[in-house]
Amino acid sequence: MIAATVSAITIYPIKGCRGQSLQQAQLTPMGLAGDREYALLLAGQWVNQKTLPGLRSLAAIWRDDNSLLLSYPGCEDFLLGPGVGKEAAPIEIYSKSVAVEDMGEHVARWLSAALGAQLQLVRMVQPVAWFFPLSEFGEINGQPQNKFVDAAPVLIASEQSLAELNSRLQQSVLMDRFRANIVLSGLDSYLEDELPNFIFPNSHLRRLAVCERCIVTNIDQQSGQTSKQPLLTLSQYRRRESGYAGGIMFGIYALPLVSGSIAVGDALGG
Repeated sequence: MIAATVSAITIYPIKGCRGQSLQQAQLTPMGLAGDREYALLLAGQWVNQKTLPGLRSLAAIWRDDNSLLLSYPGCEDFLLGPGVGKEAAPIEIYSKSVAVEDMGEHVARWLSAALGAQLQLVRMVQPVAWFFPLSEFGEINGQPQNKFVDAAPVLIASEQSLAELNSRLQQSVLMDRFRANIVLSGLDSYLEDELPNFIFPNSHLRRLAVCERCIVTNIDQQSGQTSKQPLLTLSQYRRRESGYAGGIMFGIYALPLVSGSIAVGDALGG
């Protein structure tokens, strides 16, 4: 019998920003409430920490269901309230045009000054039929999604998998490198790769695919320093052939099957 529990829940209100820790969250087939609701655009393209490293220092905290407090070192906080969106030019996601709304000039000026680039903040106008073009994610294709996710609604990682990785590194890394939504404690290392379902008292998620990691994993989220680790070490024992994004694996993507909730301390069931 597996004795594992939820040890952390994190959302990222703006794609690429610093995480907001929660004790509990609502789940729908479109992911965790409040997660990756917004994206920053530079020259009409969404950005992440690969293209805009300063994003790691941008904090976005939901004050309530409609108000988002933005913070950045050296800047006064900015409160983004409801009702400020206006229609903007659609953006392209995986070769598909997606309608978005621009959240206005005031927040754009604040973000541009903070991060040193000419930025827009956008949100999807309405859910779109998802279309990640790989067979592993076939179960999600065609389902409505309204979040700026790379592949699937929820990312799950394991404390024991991180501990096993750190045992191979000269300098340990923190879980924030992997930007997980749900962290589990009590699983054997990398057992999350094999479990088909993640059933909690008030939610049920199905495993879709392993998460293949990008260079953002090598950015220290506190200092901003970049090195070759931990991807170099992971590549030596956690790499698969013919991967969809380089093949270096850590964590798994999952799809919530029904609406529900999840909380720190929830036990993983059968």
